[in-house]
Amino acid sequence: MHERRAKEICYGLSDNLEPFISVFHISQDMTESADCIFCKIVKGEIPASVIFEDDLCMAFMDIFPVNAGHCLLIPKAHYVNMFDVDLETVAHLAKKLAVLTRSINLAIGKGGVINVVANGEEAGQEVPHLHFHAIPRQSGDPFGFKFPPGYRDQMAPREELDQFAERIRNAI
Repeated sequence: MHERRAKEICYGLSDNLEPFISVFHISQDMTESADCIFCKIVKGEIPASVIFEDDLCMAFMDIFPVNAGHCLLIPKAHYVNMFDVDLETVAHLAKKLAVLTRSINLAIGKGGVINVVANGEEAGQEVPHLHFHAIPRQSGDPFGFKFPPGYRDQMAPREELDQFAERIRNAI
């Protein structure tokens, strides 16, 4: 799946990117920033429609938008996901994500913006470089954050919630 998606990304950008096709074999274990499509965007090796950037991050348009105005926010340094990024970078990204989200809402006027970050392939992460999606939403659009059937039929037992809370608290 990742190789197909990588080729779609490359072919979708430009016909003159043939030399890059071979390096975009995206896999979950990719940690070298030299093979990362987002690192190549940061370096200016691949074009992007940049919204803003500073020393630590960059925001640009997603080339496969879910809805018009779909943007990505990335750290310029290569982090795979939230599992390996430092807290100072996350704090900076959070501030910039708020700015990006508010700006999308003002510019697009769709009524709402969903922010999503997937951490790991099992969570739906396709490019192993930390990135936040900012996707404009409007009533009735086909995209959605879907909960499984029966999601709210019954609350979880308090004992179970307390046990998970303790496990997570102990991991901090």
